[in-house]
Amino acid sequence: MVISYIGMQTQEVAIKPSVKVTMKSDSEMLDEVMVVAYGTTKKSSFTGSASSVRGEKIAKMQTSNVSKSLEGAMAGVQISQSSGQPGASADIYVRGIGSISANRKALIVVDGVPYEGNLNQIAPGDIESMTVLKDAAANSLYGARGANGVVLITTKKGKSGKVKVVFENRTGINMRGVPSYDVLDSPQEYYELFWEAIRNNALSSGMSNLAAGQFASNNLIKELGGYNNYNVADNVLVDPISGRLNPNARLMYHDDWLEEAFRPGMRQENSIALSGGTEKTSYYASLGYLYDNAYTVNSNMDRINARVKIDQEVNSWFKTGFNLAYSNVKTNSPNVGGTNYSSIFYFGQQIAPIYPVYMYDENGSRILDAKGNPRYDYGTEMGKRPIGANAHPINQQLNDIRKGTVDVINAKAYAEFSFLKDFKFTVNASIDNFNTRTISFQTPIGGDALNVNGRGTTEMSRYFVLNTNQLLNWSHTYANVHNVELLLGHETKKDRSESLWAQKENFLVPDNPELDNAAKLSDASSSAAEYALEGMFAQIKYNYDEKYYFSASYRRDASSRFHPDHRWGSFWSVGGSWRINKEQFMSDATWINDLKIKASYGTQGNDNIGNNQPYKDQYQVVSNDGAIGINYIFRGNKNITWEKSNNFNAGVEFRLWDKLSGNIEYFRKTTWDLLYYKPLPPSQGVPAGIYENTMRMRNDGIEVELNYDVFNTNDFKWNISLNATHYKNQLLELPADRPQDGWATGNYFRKVGKPLYNYYDYKYAGVDPETGDALYWADELDENKNVIGKKTVNSTSLATRYELDKSPIPTLYGGFSTNFEFMGFDLAASFAYQIGGWVYDSLYSGFMSAGKPGDNWHKDILNRWTPENKYTDVPRLQLSSMDQGCSADRNLTKASYLSLRNLTFGYSLPKRWISKAKIEKLRFYLVGDNMFLLSKRRGFDPRQSITGDTGYNYSAMRTVSFGINLEF
Repeated sequence: MVISYIGMQTQEVAIKPSVKVTMKSDSEMLDEVMVVAYGTTKKSSFTGSASSVRGEKIAKMQTSNVSKSLEGAMAGVQISQSSGQPGASADIYVRGIGSISANRKALIVVDGVPYEGNLNQIAPGDIESMTVLKDAAANSLYGARGANGVVLITTKKGKSGKVKVVFENRTGINMRGVPSYDVLDSPQEYYELFWEAIRNNALSSGMSNLAAGQFASNNLIKELGGYNNYNVADNVLVDPISGRLNPNARLMYHDDWLEEAFRPGMRQENSIALSGGTEKTSYYASLGYLYDNAYTVNSNMDRINARVKIDQEVNSWFKTGFNLAYSNVKTNSPNVGGTNYSSIFYFGQQIAPIYPVYMYDENGSRILDAKGNPRYDYGTEMGKRPIGANAHPINQQLNDIRKGTVDVINAKAYAEFSFLKDFKFTVNASIDNFNTRTISFQTPIGGDALNVNGRGTTEMSRYFVLNTNQLLNWSHTYANVHNVELLLGHETKKDRSESLWAQKENFLVPDNPELDNAAKLSDASSSAAEYALEGMFAQIKYNYDEKYYFSASYRRDASSRFHPDHRWGSFWSVGGSWRINKEQFMSDATWINDLKIKASYGTQGNDNIGNNQPYKDQYQVVSNDGAIGINYIFRGNKNITWEKSNNFNAGVEFRLWDKLSGNIEYFRKTTWDLLYYKPLPPSQGVPAGIYENTMRMRNDGIEVELNYDVFNTNDFKWNISLNATHYKNQLLELPADRPQDGWATGNYFRKVGKPLYNYYDYKYAGVDPETGDALYWADELDENKNVIGKKTVNSTSLATRYELDKSPIPTLYGGFSTNFEFMGFDLAASFAYQIGGWVYDSLYSGFMSAGKPGDNWHKDILNRWTPENKYTDVPRLQLSSMDQGCSADRNLTKASYLSLRNLTFGYSLPKRWISKAKIEKLRFYLVGDNMFLLSKRRGFDPRQSITGDTGYNYSAMRTVSFGINLEF
């Protein structure tokens, strides 16, 4: 009796009354086909380095931008999320920091064509898979654009068979995913601490304890702009001797800015897809709508997306198809980032808890306007706020308008000709067209544009991209064991961007942002820019009996960003692999399903800098009392050329016991002739910098990916996966005109053998227990200014800044996940983590100042030095003292974190229940994203920047939804 099953080895057994047959997987039949540069290949024959994530996993995550779904999903890939604004992109970095001044992000390729748009324009449900190419053998065919890795996105297509319809609905809520810092929320605590800061400052000027205390009580409310939340006189609010709040004081009002600004937002997503085909025709069509409303007002995203994809085999030698996608994306994006007073994330945490959101009268009752609505306090009505006077981020966010609308058309078509049995010629062409309208309107009600009665800017832009390539493929097998493939290609890319914008002031109607509503034209401008790239490439792949594999590629690119004398660059790669399990001597090792070792080496280039013609001097026309004036704005360098990198990769892939599969790789990437925007001394005038090819840098590390099938039966499946990456970054060569023992640039120190972003700052030495002074380390010098030792000082003007042996690069980062399926129930959880590395926590630094009028403190300030609390690492409070509040290295914070990226629980109804209704699948589920983040301190999110700097960014969003998935 012969028993066979798709994907299993055929078994032949004797016929008996009772027979038990154990089927074994056929690795040849199940050999995964993966997407690679300009085509597909079997995973077993791939000599490069790549990781993939299936579309099903991406679709589980609730994000309006699929770039965020890669967090923790694969080894060697880091995600930096600087904003929780719906639709905001995450930056994707492959195998570390790849450049200094040029673009360091991975190239995005959608269905074989580089994609120039925002990934929020692609619906996650349309994605079949995402593959990240990491080494030169994998991505060198992309030449200049693949220097920092390539993310290949493949959209779904139809399959032969009956028509399949998939409908999905998700309804949920968005909440703030990372809480605020643990700042003071008690007016009483704040008044008492600020009194102490004033008192200590008075003591430092020579006052007695009694006089200093009385001075602090008399000037407390005056220093804070006249805001007294209590029902007692200003000068008796705090006792001048004890420093405690007057026991007779009653709180009349108190508002929490963040509670007023944040509330749950609605998320609604619907999609429907239709697919099917015959032996010669396949089709896929989808339509989707997403409304993603954030947890703060006037922050949301609307997306309508549609896609049609058709492939047609016309006859035996000709195949053609097209892929047409349209999206309309509308965003409201409030000005919530940075240290602007109109940012609720800055202002809402930084402002002291004594300042109200609303206006109150002398009895503590809210003051209403003519319509009965509470009036907002802009910091000038009830007093004179020392920070943010005339600013109110909540009311400004309600009345400011920051809208963007983009219409995107992506059109791709191909024609494939087969001839002479082994040849195939393919022509691909794609057009991406982005039309954008952006409105930025600052309300005349108050805030930044109060003095000009409102300010509005409208910009119209168009970005057009044309990509074409021609590919000639030849493949042949000799004597059934020699397999040869050859690819020759030519590619061109042309971009053109155009923009027109104007700004006006003095608006009549306070909520109408159109420029016709304003009287004064402030400025207007238009611009256009072009960029072109041309490349020719070739690749050869050979394998012997599917055991020994070899590949080589060569590409020559020309970029319009460089002078014609330096425009062309040549890049190449070689790779090889050996499938050891195919050898005869491994035939008895039945527990080894697959075992492959591989290695590759190659070169790549990078031209991706912000200026399209950096080899030319550039000027700006300005008005000089109506006459033409010229400003010199960019210093050109005709000698700059390609930034280059050499990439080595070696690894082993395996599958054991038909359960454990994995991939372990070592990589080394050396980048040289770095495109570096070098600052120039002030004596050379403006512009203050110039691009040069200089310096050399290296990343080397190890990646591990493991996947284990604990159970894999029809009724019960349990899978566990883990990935981890460790790498080091170091500079190998400095510019010739810089000190060769290193130099400081901002908060970093550049030195051979050290990471690019090695911190440079004062070293904190603790607190003097007798005085409460903050202490810092300084070099002790002899009469010849030679360093003879170290000493502590109590002023940063006397302290020494040091090169610190700390950088943002983590010791380890990655993710792990698990998936269960049991009797129709399914549970999936995905985590991301990072261990080690340092981040400069600028928010915490600001919250730990010695005392600034109107600024809030972190609750750690309660452990400050006092005569009763001498042994602490928090110095004494002293109003506006820079020495007491200097950050130094004490605000370098461990960047380790653990996040529950996604949690999904679902139930699929049994087919016997739904088959009569012609339903293939009906699944109900709950899904949550960004469920928690564990880090050094509450509110601290190390994921904001790969270079180690955090700020008042838009906090990440948590989303919890209920979903229905229907297939028939």
